[in-house]
Amino acid sequence: MKEIQKEAPPDFKEIRAEREKYGLSQTRAGELVHVSCRTWQQWEAAPEIKSHQKMHPAFWELFQIKAKRLKK
Repeated sequence: MKEIQKEAPPDFKEIRAEREKYGLSQTRAGELVHVSCRTWQQWEAAPEIKSHQKMHPAFWELFQIKAKRLKK
């Protein structure tokens, strides 16, 4: 049986850059993965900001899949 590798959470800068690459607002990006705009903002906040939260890799993967579909 093949071992599944655990993905590390994406960096806050990577999250913002990917969202901007697709020309999406934080609200629209959140809608794609079924979270609020506030949650998305917490993922994009720098780690020294009190409200910063790490994005779970599953949300990152879902965002990338859905954002690519929008580009087509």
